[in-house]
Amino acid sequence: LYRRLPKRGFSNHPFKKDLVEVNVGRIQQAVDAGKLDAKATVDAAALIAAGVIRRERDGISLLSNGELSAKLDLHVYRASKGAAEAVEKAGGSLKTDYVPKRKRQRGGK
Repeated sequence: LYRRLPKRGFSNHPFKKDLVEVNVGRIQQAVDAGKLDAKATVDAAALIAAGVIRRERDGISLLSNGELSAKLDLHVYRASKGAAEAVEKAGGSLKTDYVPKRKRQRGGK
């Protein structure tokens, strides 16, 4: 019966971003183990080299699970509010490539 009925509705699956989720606690573990240099910019290439992630996919989403004590300069695609606060609290900086939907619709204003 389900094969006889047409597909209905909208699916955004082909255009959905496939992000790799990384917790700030996991990044802190890599810094403590000496796999990540806290003085250099931590981006996708640095996380892959340190073994924190396997591949970049469409970008990295930074989540706030865990504690961050190292002062890091992070460059990711997207970050949660808690993760951004954890990075700022540790004295680091965070750069994201994500543009909110409202700004995309209004031409970046």
